Amino acid sequence: MINRSVFESSDKGRSEVIYSTLTSRQLDQRIKSYEEKYGMPFSRYRRQFSCDDARPWEVSDYMDWGNLLQERTERGRAAKKLTSSKA
Repeated sequence: MINRSVFESSDKGRSEVIYSTLTSRQLDQRIKSYEEKYGMPFSRYRRQFSCDDARPWEVSDYMDWGNLLQERTERGRAAKKLTSSKA
């Protein structure tokens, strides 16, 4: 699992997110909130994203969204590896 953090802007200032401490449900909820906010999955958003044209909070959203997906993927790989090593 990834033990990574990012600082994200919010109306309450900046906060540190440690992805490895989020539950699977929290990961899924945050990913879903970005999909609803931008009206598309990350794969399509990533193709359309331009750092040169993005607002600061959009860059933060992009980084957070990508990290959330990577954390979920890494957890899935770790679980699969653990399951296959027991077989």
